[in-house]
Amino acid sequence: MTKKPSARELPLVRRRIAALLEKTEANGCTPGEAAAAFEKAEELVAKYELDPGSFRWPPRPSMLFGSASSGPKPPKQPQAAVSSRGKGIGKLAERLIVEHPDWTYRRIAEEVNGRIEGAKASEKSVRWYASRMRKDGNDAPDRRRKRA
Repeated sequence: MTKKPSARELPLVRRRIAALLEKTEANGCTPGEAAAAFEKAEELVAKYELDPGSFRWPPRPSMLFGSASSGPKPPKQPQAAVSSRGKGIGKLAERLIVEHPDWTYRRIAEEVNGRIEGAKASEKSVRWYASRMRKDGNDAPDRRRKRA
């Protein structure tokens, strides 16, 4: 499934791809890390239907992950069935974090638990998702109250 990024998301997605492409052996990454970052960048370019020519692609890492050419591979075919692992709790929590900046983490956890049968989201787990989103460069509003 492809997804066009919103005008708000596009700079974040582009920065994340650029950061992934900076992860090379020359910049201190292991061959495995460099290969994984390269493949993730390819995946994001395909997912968001971005122009691969608008990025500076390093040579493909020489691991078992792919060939020695540079630039993205053709997109992989989507899987026929969703993985049996996971219920989509994280994706829903991340979506609610962005869509409802005025909601507390507790409110988001309650909403997730109400929408997904068997979910056991907590305020702490939602806070973790928000923290991970900020670390990944996504726009996750900070819900701490400003102190005077």
